[in-house]
Amino acid sequence: MDQTISPASLNKVFPLYAEKPTRISILKKFSSWCERQEENRLLWLGIGIMGHIGMVLPLTLLSILFLANNNFILWIVVLAANMPVLAFNLAAQPPKVTIPVMVVSLFINIIVALTSLVTFML
Repeated sequence: MDQTISPASLNKVFPLYAEKPTRISILKKFSSWCERQEENRLLWLGIGIMGHIGMVLPLTLLSILFLANNNFILWIVVLAANMPVLAFNLAAQPPKVTIPVMVVSLFINIIVALTSLVTFML
């Protein structure tokens, strides 16, 4: 019984055996990146309030006003999507909470602006 089975000896006998490298999901990478942004908290507060609420929201509302014939349903969608951004920033939540909320809200703003443009074209 002088023989032992080791992974090196298995690779010689079964060449198809190889350990697969572990994969880290995109969601896990994004979550860890958000946690590292804690030191840039003030920057994300400024981006959330001045960049998102101060620039993106008015542009989206103007697109609804002029392109979508002032559709009330789109107003409700945009305001409901942007309210958590303002609330979480004013409540001083950590960036791992505020950044995903801003990303989702930005995505909704883009969809509404494109919907307004399509409504205008029809």
